[in-house]
Amino acid sequence: MLVDLSIVDMLLRKELLALAIDVEHFAKVYLLGRIEREGEDGYAIVSDYLEDNPGVKKEIDRGRSSVYIAGLLKKYPDYDYPAWAFMEVISFGAFCQFYKFCAERFSDDAMLSRFYLLMDVKSFRNACAHNNCVLNDLSTNGHARTTSLRLTQALALVPGIGKSQRRLKMRNERIRQIVSVLFVHKELASLGVKEHTAESLDAFVERMNKNVSYYKGVDAVTSTFVFLTKVIHAWHPRTACEAIDS
Repeated sequence: MLVDLSIVDMLLRKELLALAIDVEHFAKVYLLGRIEREGEDGYAIVSDYLEDNPGVKKEIDRGRSSVYIAGLLKKYPDYDYPAWAFMEVISFGAFCQFYKFCAERFSDDAMLSRFYLLMDVKSFRNACAHNNCVLNDLSTNGHARTTSLRLTQALALVPGIGKSQRRLKMRNERIRQIVSVLFVHKELASLGVKEHTAESLDAFVERMNKNVSYYKGVDAVTSTFVFLTKVIHAWHPRTACEAIDS
């Protein structure tokens, strides 16, 4: 049972790390488009953000020896970056804070709500990147941070998930972060990426449930497998991709 659960854990981290990387990319694409639609000067908005958050400059400075972004940094002396370049030289965490800054600047509550979901994505991505186990505590006795209204409303529409089950599962910080990654990816990713993701997640669900009989009597595991299966099938349906292909 422990061997099987460790395999499922590894596969889940592999799947969701890829989704989290997608989310970072598409969140940047969205924000750049939004900055343009708002008529903002791409240099001015970064300058205003850095004025309010000078500590970000230290993070940028650490990248000056990086073979990946050193060349880009040299093009913009004195931290005078356009938004598109700025997003390429900061961490995902700093990007999330910049996203929040823009949400507040644009007085956009929907963007602000997504910021909190992005922070969940960041936390889960960090856990995956550090190879932390994510399924080693599935208890619902904890008190996770409040689930965002958007996520709660989306879960309420998933067939087979009742209000009590939703509340119980969202009390577990790990499960809430997993669900946040799945939800934000559904919202932001392109159609082509969603098609690929649906195929990959479908294979994961099949493997996750392959030996579910091992966990008979271990409700924390079996109920989580059922919960994740329903969420994945609702938000990343393989059937939708097959319909598009046909």
